[in-house]
Order: sequence, then C-alpha cells, then structure tokens
Amino acid sequence: MKKASGIIGLIGGILGFIAAVITLMTGGLVAGLESVAGESNEASNMIAQFGIVGVLGSFLTIIFSALMFNAKSSLMPILLLLSGIAGAIFGGTLVAVCMVLCILAGIIGFIGVRQKSE
Repeated sequence: MKKASGIIGLIGGILGFIAAVITLMTGGLVAGLESVAGESNEASNMIAQFGIVGVLGSFLTIIFSALMFNAKSSLMPILLLLSGIAGAIFGGTLVAVCMVLCILAGIIGFIGVRQKSE
C-alpha cells in the first residue's frame, strides 16, 4: 500500500504542478489585460499568489510521495496529507482538484504503514 500511495501521490503532485503553472499563466494574462484596460486591480496579484503556493504545495507533495516508498513510520503519510490539504486550500481551484489525489494517497499511505507495523 505504501508503493501505491507513493505512485498516486506522485501523479497528483505532477498534475498539481501543471495546474499551478496554468494558474500562474492565468495571473499573467489577467495582469496584461488589466494594463491594457488601464485598470489597477488586485485580482492578478491574488491569482499569482495562488499559483506560487500551488507550486510550493505540489513540490512538497512530490517530495513526500517519493519518500513514501521507504517510509517505516507514519510521519511521511501525515506530511503528504498535510501538504495536500494545504495545497488544496491555498493553491486555487485547479490545484485543489489535483490535490485530492494527494490527500487520498496520504490516507492510503497512513493505513498501509499502520497495517505494516501491526
């Protein structure tokens, strides 16, 4: 179950990274449209912040998913679960959809590590 959790987490993290890059590109597009219209709105800054946090959350889930393959304690699944939740909350809508896989991977990994230790 740890290997399945690691694979699911890696897939979710990679898809989350792609979603975060799309979010960053959307923020740049909104900023460009705002400058053409002559308006100053905070929407582009907020979208860019969502993208940056999404990239950070995705990288963390990729790292913790890779470490899941050799996890002997329940620390890695918990860190994967927490980074998936943080990425889903603070990363924007596209990243949140992809972080659902990472949250499921953290739950599966936690169950797998607990069964292995018993």
